[in-house]
Amino acid sequence: MSAVKKSVAIVDDDEVLLEATSGFLEAMGYEPLPFPSGESFLTFDQKEGLTLLLSDINMPGMSGFELLDIVRKNHPDMRIVMMTALKDESILRKALAGGAQALLQKPILADDLVKCIEG
Repeated sequence: MSAVKKSVAIVDDDEVLLEATSGFLEAMGYEPLPFPSGESFLTFDQKEGLTLLLSDINMPGMSGFELLDIVRKNHPDMRIVMMTALKDESILRKALAGGAQALLQKPILADDLVKCIEG
């Protein structure tokens, strides 16, 4: 009997980070679903089966905060973790106030990512 892989959506405009995070998640036994933008994630029609949405904050076009707001309204039970390279306490407060479970600082530590997925 094979276990069902947990799906994790990753939204980031940084192609290198998107590929690296996807590879790490796959090696850990998860099914990574990479998206280069918030807009591309919103067109994905299987959001109900996601374990977690991992989204960058600063992206061209739709920001991670805008994506967080839309997903919260349409999928209030979805677990969301935000990522940023910016070191600013106000960003953490805004992410948590918007409904994110956590804010990961880039570069993301593997242990921190696993804790967010499993948490």
